[in-house]
This record gives sequence, structure tokens and C-alpha cells, in this order.
Amino acid sequence: MIIATGTLNIDENAKLAQQASDDAKNAANSAADEAGKIKTSLDGKITVSSQEPFDDGKNHDEGDIWYVQDSNHMTSEMYTYDGSDWVKTKMSQTALSVGQLSALSADLGTIEAGYLNSVEVDSSIIKGGSISGSSLSLTNGNTNYWLDQNGFHDSYYGNDIFNGYVKKDVWINESGISISDGNYKADIQPEQIKMSGGGGTGTIWPTNINWPAIKISDNIQIDSKHIIHSNDYGALYFEGGSDGGEDGIDIHAGGVYSHGTNLLKEIQRIDGKPDSSGDISRIDGDISRIRSEISDIKDELKRKKNK
Repeated sequence: MIIATGTLNIDENAKLAQQASDDAKNAANSAADEAGKIKTSLDGKITVSSQEPFDDGKNHDEGDIWYVQDSNHMTSEMYTYDGSDWVKTKMSQTALSVGQLSALSADLGTIEAGYLNSVEVDSSIIKGGSISGSSLSLTNGNTNYWLDQNGFHDSYYGNDIFNGYVKKDVWINESGISISDGNYKADIQPEQIKMSGGGGTGTIWPTNINWPAIKISDNIQIDSKHIIHSNDYGALYFEGGSDGGEDGIDIHAGGVYSHGTNLLKEIQRIDGKPDSSGDISRIDGDISRIRSEISDIKDELKRKKNK
């Protein structure tokens, strides 16, 4: 029994050893076969070309890949065969995960995005249907433009032929338009126009004008000293209907003076009754004197007008 048992153990061990050997050979053969299959699968499964996919004379199966590369082995496009055609393949954001987009070292061309979050954009032209934000700033030489919650602001630094080197500011907001150059300022509002500078301030309302001096058409000036100037020494006409100086109108005043004489009182005295002495000759003399003064006034006006 002991001998028989030992024989059986030897035979069993031999069978186990043979089985292990066969399994090892099968595993090796299987690995070799798999390696052969992988090598075969790469043959024509991945194509690299400088052109987009074309008929290269090979049979392609679904899942085959075609890379388009330049002479520097830079891949610009990738296509995948879907069984009947080559389809351009897009990369997911995980495949392009980089710290900065500049790491891609590429001309991005046209970018379509739903939302772009940026701290600073450096560009020669920005186009869009709308731009929203807290402020917008532009610079062109000595001129700065910006738009914020206070309105639109245009600031210019430069030389002025009248005031030398100045800063000019223009503000546009819900209050109106404000223009200043450090010496003069103008505020334009719907209900008034106000200007200040040069030691004076004036305001134009829809119903009146409050100004230290007003010049009209370079010929007539109304001064703050109750004086109406004829700058070119031309005659002043108070008329209605035309501007030819012919359609005169009545002037009502408490007193009209010429060279210190109250003409209205003189006329009233002439039109009055003679005094008790009946000195008609004195009245005639007064009339002649007044006529002479009026003639002198006309001559003086003509002389000044012809200067």
C-alpha cells in the first residue's frame, strides 16, 4: 500500500507539472497573440498627415484616428472615423486644462463664449451689442474719456491760445452739460444756461437774460452801467415792421436828454401858453435854439457814423 500510494503521488505531481507547463506556454502564446493584435491594430488605425483626411487607399474601421500635423510635428486638427466618414474631433476642457490660456501658444482666432470674466482686456477694437460695468475708460494722447455713475467725462490737457496750458473738462449727466477750462465755466441745463469766469457771472432763462453786458451782432452792446452802445457809431432806431429805420414807433419815457437838456420839458414849455408879458420873441428864440440843437445832434451822429 505504501508503494502504491507513493506511485500515485509521483504520477499526480507529474501531471500537475505538465499542466503548469502547458498553462505557461498558453499564457505566453496568448500574450504573443495579443501583442501581434496590437501591432496589427496600429497599422492604419492612426494616420498622421499634413492634410485633412483623404482616400489613402487603406481600409479604415470605426474609431480610426487621423492627425493633421505640420513639419514641426505640431498637431492642428484631429479626426475620428465613424465607419463612413471622418469627423473632426473636439477636445474637452479637461484635456486642455492649463494654468493660463497663453500656455497653448496659439492664435485663437474667433472665440465664441457665453461668459468671459477678465480683469483687463488689451485690444484695439471691442465690438458688441452692449457693454456693462461700473466704468469705462479710454485714452487718446492728452485726452481722457471715461464713463461711470457720475456720467460721461472728457478731460483734455493742452495749450490754449488765450489761456496757455490748461485742463479742459466736459461733463454730461442727468443735470446737463458742464464745460470748464479752469478760468471759465458753462453749465447748460434744460431750464437755464449759466456761465462764469473773468470776474463775472451771467444766466439765460427762457423768460429773461441776466448778464453784466450783452453784445448783439457786434454793433449794439447793452452794458451793466445802463448804457446802450453803438459800437460802429451807427444810428439807433426804435421801429416796428422792418429794419430800414423808416417805420418809427413812439417812445415813452419820463425824460429825454441831449447834452444835458431835457428835451421833453423843453417841448412841453414851447407848447405851453405865453407868459403874462406876451414875450413871443422869447418863445421863438427858444424854438430856434432847440431846432439848432437837434440839427447839431443829427450832424454829430452822421459824423460818428461816417468815421
